[in-house]
Amino acid sequence: MKSRKLPTIDEVVFAMSGEQILGEGEEATVYKIPTNPDYTVRVSKDAPAFEELAKKIFTDKFIPQEDIFEGRNYAQPVAYWGLNDDKMTSLVTINLYCPGISMEIDKSSVGKPTSEIALLKTMNWSRAIADMPNAAIDRLYDDLHFLSSREYSIDVCNGGLFTNTGNILYAGKEQEFRIIDIQPFIREHPGIKRNHTKGLNVPLNLCRGLLPGVRCYAEEHSKYPHLIEYRTEIVNKVINGAKRNGLSDLGGYSHDNMDSVAKSWEVMLRLLNIPEKYRDNFIQNICSVKDKPRYDLYKSKSLIRASNRNGYS
Repeated sequence: MKSRKLPTIDEVVFAMSGEQILGEGEEATVYKIPTNPDYTVRVSKDAPAFEELAKKIFTDKFIPQEDIFEGRNYAQPVAYWGLNDDKMTSLVTINLYCPGISMEIDKSSVGKPTSEIALLKTMNWSRAIADMPNAAIDRLYDDLHFLSSREYSIDVCNGGLFTNTGNILYAGKEQEFRIIDIQPFIREHPGIKRNHTKGLNVPLNLCRGLLPGVRCYAEEHSKYPHLIEYRTEIVNKVINGAKRNGLSDLGGYSHDNMDSVAKSWEVMLRLLNIPEKYRDNFIQNICSVKDKPRYDLYKSKSLIRASNRNGYS
């Protein structure tokens, strides 16, 4: 087990007081630790109010977790406190801090932005992503290969049907993307094969995770010519990256054969208004990708996550 110098209980409790919220979802709230910027605190929505939780958290130590990702940073939990009855979730975790900017554009402290502001953000993010070097896409594919070898998947939401752009961070200065909010493979769920090998770590879901604005005002945004150009280039980068890195869509949660892969891509390209002249070639290229496994399967112990026990995980 890799030895880490974790934040003190005082630092954790101060962070949970709510001064610096990094993000909030249906399952948990994430706080920045101002005195220890390498870490964050993730608090389950099942946790009691701050005053009660702060008193309890001094009674037991945080339990460190094994570094199953060999030093890679997916903002994963490195210690947990308050294990729930399911033995898979906890009330509080200490997580690695993963620097970068969320590409999610449909959330705001004062509600959803206007259509015009949302479109501006969508255009800016899409242009930046379209301009990222191929090396940034290659690093993402390497992460997908690696996560599958550890039986972990990129974020699942909407019942596993969508990849949230808020969970792939953009680091423009370093010319990198960074995956956060990973989950262990889901096997006990209707419609998901128990023997799948990739989870959502496939080109289709990576592509969805790199396309800002496909959930908020999606219909209006897909009609703008310049945005369509950016999205076409992003799709092209993802498909070419799949060919370079030997990763197909087969073997994930939802795809058993190339006919279903082709249909899924056809639906996505049509909804995005990708020009028809590109669609057939894109689909043929993605369906021609052959898998070239990069890492041996490593049966690792699942990490304890701070999560709402009613969440999909």
